[in-house]
Amino acid sequence: MNAARPLLLVAGLAATTTACATTPPAPTTTVRGQYVYMDGSHVLRPCGNATALWVVGDEDALEPLRTRSTAKSMAVGLPNQGVYAEVSGVLEPSDAVGYPQKLRATAADRLSDTLPETCAAG
Repeated sequence: MNAARPLLLVAGLAATTTACATTPPAPTTTVRGQYVYMDGSHVLRPCGNATALWVVGDEDALEPLRTRSTAKSMAVGLPNQGVYAEVSGVLEPSDAVGYPQKLRATAADRLSDTLPETCAAG
């Protein structure tokens, strides 16, 4: 009878592990707005919203954004030029001062040097 007890404990542990593994991932969203790369920081001001998002992510997601913003700044001859971007990722609370949320970017879906008319400033 004692030999069955360890099996029950293992089965219970496996059920607990399985339950934790099935936690749904955070929902992915796409944020449209003006992206600016400045002084090593990635910032996105969503269309129709005055509150900017701090943008973080892996290099594959951030490189196209940084490159486009930097290229526009060089072409215009002024630093910190914004570009239109549609960025996919997960919204999370931010610990960066002045940015209540951050976007953990997974992809830059669309980039343009000009904001479309449908993307009004907030």
